[in-house]
Amino acid sequence: MKAKAIILIVSLIFLAFSFGCIGQETETNETKLDVEEGVGVVGTLKIDELHPGLDGYISLTVRSNLGGEGARNVYISLDNVKPFKLVECGNEISEPSRNRSLDNCNGFLDLDKNLPYRTRGTVKLFPGEELDVFWRLKAPSVNEISDIALKHPIYYDVEYDYHVNFHQSVVFMSQNEMLRRRQAGEEYLIQGESASTAGEIRFKSITQQPILFAFDYQPGSDNPEKDFSFVLSYLVENKGHGFPISDVIVILEYPQDIKPQEDVLNAYGWKEWNKWNGKINVTEYQPGVGAVTKEVNCRTGIGEENCKDWINEIFKDEKINQDRLLVKVIKREDFVESFTINAPMVLKGEVKKELRDRNIPLKIYPFKVYVGYRYFIEGKEYITVYPLRGI
Repeated sequence: MKAKAIILIVSLIFLAFSFGCIGQETETNETKLDVEEGVGVVGTLKIDELHPGLDGYISLTVRSNLGGEGARNVYISLDNVKPFKLVECGNEISEPSRNRSLDNCNGFLDLDKNLPYRTRGTVKLFPGEELDVFWRLKAPSVNEISDIALKHPIYYDVEYDYHVNFHQSVVFMSQNEMLRRRQAGEEYLIQGESASTAGEIRFKSITQQPILFAFDYQPGSDNPEKDFSFVLSYLVENKGHGFPISDVIVILEYPQDIKPQEDVLNAYGWKEWNKWNGKINVTEYQPGVGAVTKEVNCRTGIGEENCKDWINEIFKDEKINQDRLLVKVIKREDFVESFTINAPMVLKGEVKKELRDRNIPLKIYPFKVYVGYRYFIEGKEYITVYPLRGI
């Protein structure tokens, strides 16, 4: 009997070592961000249990998507704080929207100094970086809650500058090559590849491919080729859990063999980057004055800051060829959840001639689309203050 017990114990020990050490902690599931999130809240607000007149902490964890480009000028805020008070730098703050700089209190993040007490801020969140922010709260007194448990809603929001990169390969094919492939039973409906970084504003190419063009020459001649005009089309969708609070900036970087169709660019809402002064003008009607045109800020909609300054800040880590850029500014009031944009482009005639002379019936060109914006997400939790009993 003892021999059987020993054998059983040895067997259990062997089995335990086969699956890992005895007492080893099991792996917990980690919250992951979706591809439609540039920055996300990991979990919800974490709140200490509070009693009347006593302090506790409230904290929030935000993360920048590892598959994205990182976020800039990130602000994390609480709202509807009253009747609670924030406690910071040894002071009780009854007005959470008051600016810290007024009291020479700097918070603990790099942008906190010039932000309200209810807000934390940092210049940059790198891809995959996680940030824990917290506030110290003082609960209402016994008299203020009338000796009844208080369940109070508190809101949080996160806003940040972000951008998404969409890269695609567009297939160009001569009509003669299309006809030859169809007659030979070969594949001719060829679609280029595309890829996108993580982010809330999603792009999808809806350009029909391959783009078919015809050579203008007559057999045996050396006639020049004419420019070939075409339109790139994209479906743009807000797939995030919030909405942009800035204008949405779309930048199209095109290859060297391509150029914009300049005579219709304005009709499609595009500007050439090197010819744009960075100003956005809007016309408003003012009673007693009439139509008034003024310059507005792409980021905030207030003031006259040059839009290029903010755009350059968003894309400062990107290596973008500014000599081959188109830019389109979609005003925040015009932005909808889903819409299409079109870009009128031209395959240069001299390039067509080169393709013709070298007998190249198919060519693939890379296009890059960048979209920049300031985004806003929010959520809600409840704080409960439990009255003290037996005192």
